[in-house]
Amino acid sequence: MRAVSYIRQSKRREDDSASSPEAQRTKCEALITAKGWDNAGHFADVGKSGWDPKVVRPEFEEMMAAVRAGHVDAVVVFSLSRLTRQGALDAMLINQELAKHGVLLVSVEEQYLDTSTPMGVAIFGLIAALAQQESDLKSAYITATKETLRAAGSHVSGMAPYGFQATREPRGELVVVKLVPDTTEAPHVRQMVEWAMTGMAASAIARRLNTDRVPTKAADMTARVTARRERGISEPLERTAWVSSTVLRILRDPRLAGYAAERQGTKRVILRDDSGAPLAAHKGIIPPDDWWRLQEVLDGRAPQVVKQGARSVPSLLGGTGMLFCGVCGSSMVTDKRDGKQLYRCNRAMSGAVPGHGGLAINMEAADAVVTRTVWGRLTALGPKEPEDLEWLAEAARRFAAQADTGERQAELAAARAELEHVREALRTLYGDRQAGLYAGTTGTAMFAESVERLTAHETRVNGRVTELESDESGAITIPSEWTDPEGDPIGPESTWGSWDLEARREFLAFFVDRITIAKAIGRGRHANTEDRVTVRWAEAPRG
Repeated sequence: MRAVSYIRQSKRREDDSASSPEAQRTKCEALITAKGWDNAGHFADVGKSGWDPKVVRPEFEEMMAAVRAGHVDAVVVFSLSRLTRQGALDAMLINQELAKHGVLLVSVEEQYLDTSTPMGVAIFGLIAALAQQESDLKSAYITATKETLRAAGSHVSGMAPYGFQATREPRGELVVVKLVPDTTEAPHVRQMVEWAMTGMAASAIARRLNTDRVPTKAADMTARVTARRERGISEPLERTAWVSSTVLRILRDPRLAGYAAERQGTKRVILRDDSGAPLAAHKGIIPPDDWWRLQEVLDGRAPQVVKQGARSVPSLLGGTGMLFCGVCGSSMVTDKRDGKQLYRCNRAMSGAVPGHGGLAINMEAADAVVTRTVWGRLTALGPKEPEDLEWLAEAARRFAAQADTGERQAELAAARAELEHVREALRTLYGDRQAGLYAGTTGTAMFAESVERLTAHETRVNGRVTELESDESGAITIPSEWTDPEGDPIGPESTWGSWDLEARREFLAFFVDRITIAKAIGRGRHANTEDRVTVRWAEAPRG
């Protein structure tokens, strides 16, 4: 019988107390000798906790590797507490691993913990049964408690998400975990939101965070423990790098706006109360209205205002979120080359699109084409043409929104985003049912209840959107000099001629949704400029 001894002590002691490392080793080796076994080695983790599951014990892992390799027949410990302090169940799991390889477990202090004797096996089995029962009861209690806390909007498990810290707060008979902004991380989250709202991609945000050496949250504990075991050390790992998926997960998280959330598949969705309304349970890092608008940008339902680079110049169309490349669909930015002011595709110079080339267009020429096109349609309006009337109605709606104090417009934007969010939740619900996730009587009842709750909330939000849109329409009409100008509408003495650059940009945004620039055909970079510019007129949001 090849027997090894294992000892552990949380703190190194130099005295000769009964639990000192030397005393533990002496007694373990004495028991090996008394049983007539061969002493095949000794393993000691000194200064290692047996309670903290995050601490890796290199000598214990080395001993288990010897067990798995078939070099050990018995493991002798001074006491069960030296093997683990996480309870009988954890000890049983270790013993199961030993038994799988035909290895006995013997304790010096607890003589009944000796799996080399029938009595020891029976006692260990009884301990295992009691430990399993305790674990099952504890698990059921924890599950029920978590469900109660989750329904109250509490953060129930794991570390606080990036940007937050957890605090305990009494609510009636419950003590819930409330998330509040972390003073160190929250500013980075707000910066991410700002970047995303200006059109920066998640991958670019991740690169910027890495460049600025912004630390991430600690890595997943399982991965950390696995890596530590492979390296045989217990020191913390290096901080992980930012990636686009992490950035998107943060920006998509409803808790960012203070809403309670529940996991649905691989993403977190808003937890709703009995009426279907979002449950506000935390202190948000950004206002709810900003979060809803952010989701519209991430979903592509709202224009992104592109922030200009270092070589950007003041322009009519650059940075408005309206100017796009006709080849790849990317935003176009301002540039200055050889003294010429240009609009160029943001991706053209990277070579990311095969055959893309350096798509660019003369800024002055493009501005002139767009200006003449808009004013040309305004001055040629058909008073009974349905398309012209719809176009003017949408322009008037935008003009009214711009002239508004902002409060009602913000409420309308949030209501529209929430309406889309509720409809997406309903689509997901029906998809889950088709996949068989609501089978049986209980599942059918849960499905019907969820549909009723979400449909009722959809009706309420849709009604609010209709009400706000009704208030918005007809509130203000566009000035008559826009549709019936005197003289040249873009001449020096015209209304257009008296406006500054910002006023002109706002004016175009009332009438235009998108401007696309096609590749040049013919000789010269600026050939056929007028034919390269396509204007997509303003349209009302789709319901």
